[in-house]
Amino acid sequence: MTLPTITLPKYKLKLHSSGNAVSFRPFVVKEEKVLMIAMESGNFNMIVTAIKDTVKSCTFDKINVDELPVFDLCHLFLNIRAKSVGETAEPILYCQHCDTPNPVEIDLTKINIDEDKEHTKKISLGGELGIVMKYPVLSEDVESEEQEQISIKSIADCVDIIYEGDAIHKSSEYKDEELKTFIEGLTHKQFESILNFFSTMPKLHHDVKFKCAKCEKENEFALEGLGDFFL
Repeated sequence: MTLPTITLPKYKLKLHSSGNAVSFRPFVVKEEKVLMIAMESGNFNMIVTAIKDTVKSCTFDKINVDELPVFDLCHLFLNIRAKSVGETAEPILYCQHCDTPNPVEIDLTKINIDEDKEHTKKISLGGELGIVMKYPVLSEDVESEEQEQISIKSIADCVDIIYEGDAIHKSSEYKDEELKTFIEGLTHKQFESILNFFSTMPKLHHDVKFKCAKCEKENEFALEGLGDFFL
């Protein structure tokens, strides 16, 4: 006699980048174990792989996680986590006044994706020259990009189309070095307009207020990105 099959509930979430609804299930013990090992290791590559593998499995292999914008992937993962082990998390936040660590309870269901109203993927570089960007995906490069200035390679990876009048140049038709050379040949003003794409693009955001357990002073934090909630 075979053992019974566990029926898992299904949920839906609308992706910010496309507006399409995606179905997902909670992760199971086997997947949770992989996530815990990755998180405890502190190895960023392992964490990225574990998150992407979990999202892929929990969305029934219907999503290409390697092409999903980082903000959609992280938002989806947070919702999967919320339906799997609980709708709250307790990141440690340090008091802005006395530097005391405070565990602060966060409702994961209230974490939204914010987007600047002025944000655009199509950027004019002057005259008839312009560029259309695509959103970055979660990769091993993200960690260094959050800590340092965005690299030329990372910017080149997000180029979708370069246009000049009616002439269209798709990034897929050019080598990485050619795209990097194009970016490096931009003027300071043109380069700044591309950096503005990254600073205004959609991102996870949640405002937190708490009173420090030690000095009892009020604190306000803006949590942004998956790392602020878990990593």
